[in-house]
Amino acid sequence: MEREDLEAFSKVLHEVARCAHDQRVPFYTIKEGDHHHVLSRAIKNVLGTELAIFTYAQIIDGLPTADVAWDRRLPGISGDHPIDDVHEELCPGAMDKAREFYANWDPSILKFDPKVVEAYNHAEPGSKPFNLRLVELVAVSLHQIGVTLFKLDLRLHNGDIESITNWRMPLSDGMIAVPARPTLFNHPAYMDYDIYPEGLADAVGYWAEDRIIGGVSVFDRRPQADPLNPPNLFLHPCRDHVTDRVCQLRDEQQQALVDFFLSDDPSSVCPLPVLIDVQNQVRFDWMTAHTTDLIYRDIWERKPLERDDLNFMLRRPRADLDYPEIRQMIYHVNAQLGIPLPTEDRSPSLPPGQTTEKEERHNLNESSTR
Repeated sequence: MEREDLEAFSKVLHEVARCAHDQRVPFYTIKEGDHHHVLSRAIKNVLGTELAIFTYAQIIDGLPTADVAWDRRLPGISGDHPIDDVHEELCPGAMDKAREFYANWDPSILKFDPKVVEAYNHAEPGSKPFNLRLVELVAVSLHQIGVTLFKLDLRLHNGDIESITNWRMPLSDGMIAVPARPTLFNHPAYMDYDIYPEGLADAVGYWAEDRIIGGVSVFDRRPQADPLNPPNLFLHPCRDHVTDRVCQLRDEQQQALVDFFLSDDPSSVCPLPVLIDVQNQVRFDWMTAHTTDLIYRDIWERKPLERDDLNFMLRRPRADLDYPEIRQMIYHVNAQLGIPLPTEDRSPSLPPGQTTEKEERHNLNESSTR
Protein backbone atom coordinates (compact mmCIF):
# COMPACT_ATOMS: atom_id res chain seq x y z
CA MET A 1 0.00 0.00 0.00
CA GLU A 2 1.29 3.47 -0.83
CA ARG A 3 2.12 5.77 2.08
CA GLU A 4 -0.63 8.30 1.42
CA ASP A 5 -3.19 5.50 1.11
CA LEU A 6 -1.92 3.89 4.31
CA GLU A 7 -2.41 7.11 6.26
CA ALA A 8 -6.06 7.28 5.23
CA PHE A 9 -6.56 3.56 5.81
CA SER A 10 -5.04 3.82 9.29
CA LYS A 11 -7.74 6.30 10.26
CA VAL A 12 -10.36 3.82 9.09
CA LEU A 13 -8.74 1.01 11.10
CA HIS A 14 -8.65 3.21 14.19
CA GLU A 15 -12.36 3.91 13.86
CA VAL A 16 -13.11 0.22 13.30
CA ALA A 17 -11.04 -0.66 16.38
CA ARG A 18 -12.81 1.94 18.49
CA CYS A 19 -16.25 0.70 17.43
CA ALA A 20 -15.28 -2.92 18.09
CA HIS A 21 -14.02 -1.93 21.53
CA ASP A 22 -17.24 -0.10 22.36
CA GLN A 23 -19.38 -3.07 21.29
CA ARG A 24 -17.67 -5.65 23.50
CA VAL A 25 -19.90 -7.52 25.93
CA PRO A 26 -19.16 -8.41 29.57
CA PHE A 27 -18.16 -11.79 30.94
CA TYR A 28 -21.64 -12.53 32.30
CA THR A 29 -22.94 -12.88 28.73
CA ILE A 30 -21.14 -16.22 28.59
CA LYS A 31 -23.78 -18.96 28.68
CA GLU A 32 -24.40 -20.32 32.17
CA GLY A 33 -23.47 -23.92 32.88
CA ASP A 34 -20.64 -25.74 31.13
CA HIS A 35 -19.69 -22.81 28.89
CA HIS A 36 -19.26 -20.40 31.81
CA HIS A 37 -17.56 -22.95 34.04
CA VAL A 38 -15.11 -24.12 31.37
CA LEU A 39 -14.00 -20.61 30.42
CA SER A 40 -13.61 -19.53 34.05
CA ARG A 41 -11.51 -22.60 34.84
CA ALA A 42 -9.40 -22.25 31.70
CA ILE A 43 -8.46 -18.65 32.51
CA LYS A 44 -7.77 -19.54 36.12
CA ASN A 45 -5.57 -22.48 35.12
CA VAL A 46 -3.41 -20.26 32.93
CA LEU A 47 -3.21 -17.41 35.44
CA GLY A 48 -2.02 -19.85 38.09
CA THR A 49 1.08 -20.87 36.14
CA GLU A 50 4.45 -19.50 37.17
CA LEU A 51 4.90 -18.31 33.58
CA ALA A 52 1.78 -16.12 33.71
CA ILE A 53 2.56 -14.81 37.18
CA PHE A 54 6.13 -13.96 36.14
CA THR A 55 4.90 -12.29 32.93
CA TYR A 56 2.40 -10.06 34.72
CA ALA A 57 4.88 -9.36 37.52
CA GLN A 58 7.15 -7.74 34.94
CA ILE A 59 4.35 -5.40 33.86
CA ILE A 60 3.68 -4.58 37.51
CA ASP A 61 7.40 -3.95 37.97
CA GLY A 62 7.50 -1.59 34.99
CA LEU A 63 10.29 -3.30 33.03
CA PRO A 64 10.90 -6.81 31.69
CA THR A 65 13.88 -8.68 33.06
CA ALA A 66 16.96 -8.43 30.86
CA ASP A 67 16.76 -11.99 29.52
CA VAL A 68 13.12 -11.51 28.51
CA ALA A 69 13.83 -8.11 26.91
CA TRP A 70 16.45 -9.71 24.67
CA ASP A 71 14.40 -12.84 23.93
CA ARG A 72 12.95 -11.64 20.63
CA ARG A 73 13.92 -12.04 16.99
CA LEU A 74 13.87 -8.24 16.74
CA PRO A 75 14.36 -7.10 20.33
CA GLY A 76 14.48 -3.39 19.55
CA ILE A 77 17.43 -2.97 21.91
CA SER A 78 21.10 -3.23 21.11
CA GLY A 79 24.64 -2.62 22.27
CA ASP A 80 25.34 -2.13 25.96
CA HIS A 81 21.71 -1.58 26.84
CA PRO A 82 21.30 -0.60 30.50
CA ILE A 83 18.56 -3.22 31.00
CA ASP A 84 21.41 -5.71 31.48
CA ASP A 85 22.75 -3.80 34.47
CA VAL A 86 19.61 -2.60 36.20
CA HIS A 87 17.07 -5.37 35.71
CA GLU A 88 18.53 -8.84 35.74
CA GLU A 89 15.80 -9.80 38.20
CA LEU A 90 12.40 -8.51 39.24
CA CYS A 91 12.29 -5.86 41.89
CA PRO A 92 11.08 -6.88 45.38
CA GLY A 93 7.33 -7.15 45.67
CA ALA A 94 6.51 -7.63 41.97
CA MET A 95 5.91 -11.38 42.18
CA ASP A 96 3.94 -10.98 45.41
CA LYS A 97 1.74 -8.36 43.76
CA ALA A 98 1.14 -10.66 40.78
CA ARG A 99 0.21 -13.55 43.08
CA GLU A 100 -2.15 -11.25 44.94
CA PHE A 101 -3.80 -10.33 41.63
CA TYR A 102 -4.26 -14.04 40.87
CA ALA A 103 -5.68 -14.77 44.32
CA ASN A 104 -8.24 -11.96 43.95
CA TRP A 105 -8.97 -12.64 40.29
CA ASP A 106 -12.36 -11.37 39.15
CA PRO A 107 -13.38 -12.24 35.56
CA SER A 108 -15.98 -9.48 35.53
CA ILE A 109 -13.30 -7.06 34.29
CA LEU A 110 -13.23 -8.91 30.95
CA LYS A 111 -15.16 -7.98 27.83
CA PHE A 112 -15.36 -9.89 24.57
CA ASP A 113 -16.31 -9.57 20.93
CA PRO A 114 -20.05 -10.40 20.84
CA LYS A 115 -19.62 -12.53 17.70
CA VAL A 116 -17.02 -14.71 19.42
CA VAL A 117 -19.22 -15.03 22.50
CA GLU A 118 -22.19 -16.00 20.34
CA ALA A 119 -20.15 -18.64 18.50
CA TYR A 120 -18.85 -20.02 21.81
CA ASN A 121 -22.29 -20.08 23.42
CA HIS A 122 -23.81 -21.96 20.48
CA ALA A 123 -21.00 -24.51 20.16
CA GLU A 124 -21.33 -27.96 21.66
CA PRO A 125 -18.89 -28.40 24.59
CA GLY A 126 -16.01 -30.61 23.52
CA SER A 127 -16.49 -29.93 19.81
CA LYS A 128 -13.71 -28.38 17.74
CA PRO A 129 -15.58 -25.07 17.24
CA PHE A 130 -16.10 -24.89 21.02
CA ASN A 131 -12.44 -25.58 21.76
CA LEU A 132 -11.21 -23.06 19.19
CA ARG A 133 -13.44 -20.27 20.52
CA LEU A 134 -12.38 -21.23 24.05
CA VAL A 135 -8.75 -20.70 23.08
CA GLU A 136 -9.65 -17.35 21.51
CA LEU A 137 -11.47 -16.14 24.62
CA VAL A 138 -8.57 -17.21 26.86
CA ALA A 139 -6.07 -15.40 24.62
CA VAL A 140 -8.19 -12.25 24.67
CA SER A 141 -8.42 -12.53 28.46
CA LEU A 142 -4.64 -12.74 28.84
CA HIS A 143 -4.32 -9.74 26.53
CA GLN A 144 -6.84 -7.67 28.51
CA ILE A 145 -5.19 -8.51 31.83
CA GLY A 146 -1.91 -7.21 30.44
CA VAL A 147 -3.70 -4.04 29.32
CA THR A 148 -5.30 -3.59 32.75
CA LEU A 149 -2.07 -4.04 34.70
CA PHE A 150 -0.15 -1.68 32.41
CA LYS A 151 -2.80 1.01 32.80
CA LEU A 152 -2.61 0.70 36.59
CA ASP A 153 0.93 2.09 36.24
CA LEU A 154 2.14 0.42 39.44
CA ARG A 155 5.85 0.71 38.52
CA LEU A 156 7.50 -1.09 41.43
CA HIS A 157 10.90 -0.77 39.76
CA ASN A 158 13.32 1.13 41.98
CA GLY A 159 14.70 3.49 39.38
CA ASP A 160 13.95 5.56 36.31
CA ILE A 161 11.96 3.47 33.86
CA GLU A 162 11.88 6.08 31.08
CA SER A 163 15.66 6.35 30.84
CA ILE A 164 15.91 2.58 30.35
CA THR A 165 13.05 2.42 27.85
CA ASN A 166 14.27 5.38 25.79
CA TRP A 167 17.99 4.52 25.80
CA ARG A 168 19.65 4.44 22.40
CA MET A 169 23.08 3.14 21.46
CA PRO A 170 25.58 5.94 20.80
CA LEU A 171 26.05 6.40 17.07
CA SER A 172 29.33 6.03 15.23
CA ASP A 173 30.12 7.03 11.65
CA GLY A 174 27.75 5.54 9.12
CA MET A 175 25.11 4.53 11.67
CA ILE A 176 21.50 5.68 11.42
CA ALA A 177 19.53 6.75 14.47
CA VAL A 178 16.60 4.42 15.15
CA PRO A 179 14.08 5.65 17.72
CA ALA A 180 13.49 3.45 20.74
CA ARG A 181 10.16 1.71 21.01
CA PRO A 182 7.91 3.42 23.56
CA THR A 183 7.82 0.31 25.76
CA LEU A 184 10.07 -2.71 26.22
CA PHE A 185 6.91 -4.79 26.54
CA ASN A 186 6.38 -5.30 22.83
CA HIS A 187 5.87 -7.81 20.07
CA PRO A 188 7.58 -6.05 17.12
CA ALA A 189 4.77 -6.91 14.69
CA TYR A 190 2.05 -5.51 16.98
CA MET A 191 3.15 -1.95 17.57
CA ASP A 192 0.44 -0.03 15.69
CA TYR A 193 -0.69 1.52 18.95
CA ASP A 194 -1.93 4.64 17.18
CA ILE A 195 -4.90 2.62 15.93
CA TYR A 196 -5.42 0.38 18.98
CA PRO A 197 -8.45 1.22 21.15
CA GLU A 198 -6.30 1.02 24.31
CA GLY A 199 -3.30 2.65 22.67
CA LEU A 200 0.12 1.54 23.92
CA ALA A 201 -1.52 -0.66 26.56
CA ASP A 202 -2.78 -2.94 23.78
CA ALA A 203 0.79 -3.39 22.54
CA VAL A 204 1.67 -4.57 26.06
CA GLY A 205 -1.31 -6.93 25.93
CA TYR A 206 0.02 -8.57 22.77
CA TRP A 207 3.40 -8.95 24.45
CA ALA A 208 1.81 -10.65 27.46
CA GLU A 209 -0.13 -13.22 25.44
CA ASP A 210 2.95 -13.93 23.32
CA ARG A 211 5.07 -14.59 26.40
CA ILE A 212 2.44 -16.85 27.98
CA ILE A 213 0.93 -18.74 25.05
CA GLY A 214 3.96 -18.72 22.75
CA GLY A 215 2.66 -16.23 20.21
CA VAL A 216 -0.21 -13.90 19.47
CA SER A 217 -3.26 -16.10 18.83
CA VAL A 218 -4.74 -15.56 15.37
CA PHE A 219 -7.31 -17.46 13.34
CA ASP A 220 -8.21 -18.38 9.80
CA ARG A 221 -11.07 -15.99 9.05
CA ARG A 222 -11.73 -17.25 5.52
CA PRO A 223 -15.19 -18.74 4.91
CA GLN A 224 -15.04 -22.39 5.92
CA ALA A 225 -16.39 -25.23 3.84
CA ASP A 226 -17.07 -27.19 7.03
CA PRO A 227 -17.88 -24.91 9.99
CA LEU A 228 -17.88 -27.94 12.30
CA ASN A 229 -14.21 -28.58 11.51
CA PRO A 230 -12.50 -25.16 11.56
CA PRO A 231 -8.74 -24.89 10.95
CA ASN A 232 -6.51 -25.09 13.99
CA LEU A 233 -5.24 -22.09 15.90
CA PHE A 234 -2.35 -20.09 14.45
CA LEU A 235 0.38 -18.47 16.54
CA HIS A 236 2.45 -15.45 15.57
CA PRO A 237 5.57 -15.80 17.74
CA CYS A 238 8.47 -13.42 18.25
CA ARG A 239 10.83 -15.29 20.59
CA ASP A 240 14.49 -15.54 19.68
CA HIS A 241 15.45 -18.75 17.86
CA VAL A 242 11.79 -19.26 16.84
CA THR A 243 10.31 -18.41 13.46
CA ASP A 244 8.47 -15.13 13.13
CA ARG A 245 6.11 -16.57 10.51
CA VAL A 246 2.47 -17.21 11.38
CA CYS A 247 2.23 -20.94 12.06
CA GLN A 248 -0.67 -23.32 12.55
CA LEU A 249 -0.63 -25.60 15.57
CA ARG A 250 -0.55 -29.32 15.00
CA ASP A 251 -3.51 -31.32 16.27
CA GLU A 252 -1.59 -32.66 19.27
CA GLN A 253 -0.38 -29.17 20.21
CA GLN A 254 -3.88 -27.73 20.12
CA GLN A 255 -5.29 -30.70 22.03
CA ALA A 256 -2.63 -30.36 24.74
CA LEU A 257 -3.57 -26.70 25.11
CA VAL A 258 -7.28 -27.49 25.38
CA ASP A 259 -6.65 -30.36 27.80
CA PHE A 260 -4.76 -28.00 30.09
CA PHE A 261 -7.54 -25.44 29.90
CA LEU A 262 -10.12 -28.09 30.83
CA SER A 263 -8.09 -29.75 33.56
CA ASP A 264 -9.54 -29.91 37.06
CA ASP A 265 -5.98 -30.25 38.34
CA PRO A 266 -4.14 -26.94 37.85
CA SER A 267 -0.85 -28.71 38.62
CA SER A 268 -1.23 -30.92 35.53
CA VAL A 269 1.41 -30.82 32.82
CA CYS A 270 1.43 -27.31 31.35
CA PRO A 271 2.12 -27.00 27.60
CA LEU A 272 2.82 -23.27 27.85
CA PRO A 273 4.48 -21.65 26.10
CA VAL A 274 3.74 -23.51 22.87
CA LEU A 275 6.99 -23.23 20.89
CA ILE A 276 6.80 -23.52 17.13
CA ASP A 277 9.28 -25.95 15.56
CA VAL A 278 10.09 -27.59 12.22
CA GLN A 279 7.08 -29.90 12.52
CA ASN A 280 4.70 -26.92 12.26
CA GLN A 281 4.65 -26.98 8.48
CA VAL A 282 1.59 -24.81 7.76
CA ARG A 283 3.12 -21.34 7.74
CA PHE A 284 2.40 -17.92 6.30
CA ASP A 285 4.61 -14.86 5.99
CA TRP A 286 3.66 -12.45 8.75
CA MET A 287 3.82 -9.49 6.36
CA THR A 288 0.81 -10.69 4.36
CA ALA A 289 -0.93 -13.25 6.58
CA HIS A 290 -3.57 -10.74 7.70
CA THR A 291 -4.12 -9.02 4.35
CA THR A 292 -3.76 -11.78 1.76
CA ASP A 293 -4.42 -14.97 3.72
CA LEU A 294 -7.04 -13.51 6.12
CA ILE A 295 -5.37 -14.91 9.22
CA TYR A 296 -5.87 -12.57 12.14
CA ARG A 297 -7.86 -12.16 15.33
CA ASP A 298 -9.04 -8.60 14.79
CA ILE A 299 -8.92 -6.96 11.38
CA TRP A 300 -7.40 -3.83 12.90
CA GLU A 301 -4.54 -5.45 14.85
CA ARG A 302 -1.87 -4.72 12.22
CA LYS A 303 -1.62 -2.14 9.46
CA PRO A 304 -0.66 -3.32 5.98
CA LEU A 305 2.97 -2.64 5.16
CA GLU A 306 3.89 0.15 2.81
CA ARG A 307 4.71 -1.16 -0.65
CA ASP A 308 8.46 -0.47 -0.38
CA ASP A 309 8.66 -2.11 3.05
CA LEU A 310 6.75 -5.15 1.82
CA ASN A 311 8.98 -5.56 -1.23
CA PHE A 312 12.06 -5.27 0.98
CA MET A 313 10.77 -7.93 3.40
CA LEU A 314 9.81 -10.31 0.60
CA ARG A 315 13.31 -10.02 -0.93
CA ARG A 316 15.05 -11.05 2.29
CA PRO A 317 17.20 -14.20 2.25
CA ARG A 318 15.16 -17.11 3.53
CA ALA A 319 16.54 -18.85 6.59
CA ASP A 320 15.99 -22.45 7.56
CA LEU A 321 14.46 -21.29 10.82
CA ASP A 322 11.55 -19.76 8.91
CA TYR A 323 11.49 -21.95 5.79
CA PRO A 324 12.66 -25.43 6.84
CA GLU A 325 11.34 -26.91 3.59
CA ILE A 326 14.08 -25.10 1.63
CA ARG A 327 16.86 -27.02 3.36
CA GLN A 328 15.00 -30.28 2.84
CA MET A 329 14.48 -29.50 -0.85
CA ILE A 330 18.14 -28.62 -1.43
CA TYR A 331 19.40 -31.81 0.18
CA HIS A 332 16.85 -33.88 -1.72
CA VAL A 333 17.76 -32.36 -5.10
CA ASN A 334 21.49 -32.72 -4.46
CA ALA A 335 21.05 -36.34 -3.46
CA GLN A 336 19.04 -37.07 -6.62
CA LEU A 337 21.74 -35.46 -8.79
CA GLY A 338 24.56 -37.24 -7.01
CA ILE A 339 26.06 -34.00 -5.77
CA PRO A 340 28.14 -34.55 -2.62
CA LEU A 341 26.21 -33.31 0.37
CA PRO A 342 27.95 -30.78 2.60
CA THR A 343 28.08 -31.26 6.33
CA GLU A 344 24.56 -30.71 7.56
CA ASP A 345 24.43 -28.45 10.57
CA ARG A 346 21.67 -29.02 13.03
CA SER A 347 18.61 -27.06 11.95
CA PRO A 348 17.76 -24.26 14.41
CA SER A 349 14.09 -25.05 13.92
CA LEU A 350 14.35 -28.62 15.17
CA PRO A 351 12.63 -29.25 18.50
CA PRO A 352 14.83 -30.38 21.44
CA GLY A 353 15.74 -34.06 21.21
CA GLN A 354 14.90 -34.44 17.51
CA THR A 355 17.71 -35.44 15.15
CA THR A 356 18.36 -34.64 11.52
CA GLU A 357 18.21 -37.35 8.85
CA LYS A 358 21.99 -37.30 8.64
CA GLU A 359 22.32 -37.74 12.40
CA GLU A 360 19.91 -40.66 12.21
CA ARG A 361 21.94 -42.28 9.40
CA HIS A 362 25.13 -41.77 11.39
CA ASN A 363 23.60 -43.29 14.51
CA LEU A 364 22.34 -46.26 12.48
CA ASN A 365 25.78 -46.86 10.96
CA GLU A 366 27.41 -46.62 14.36
CA SER A 367 25.05 -49.19 15.84
CA SER A 368 25.47 -51.60 12.89
CA THR A 369 29.29 -51.65 13.20
CA ARG A 370 29.28 -52.59 16.86
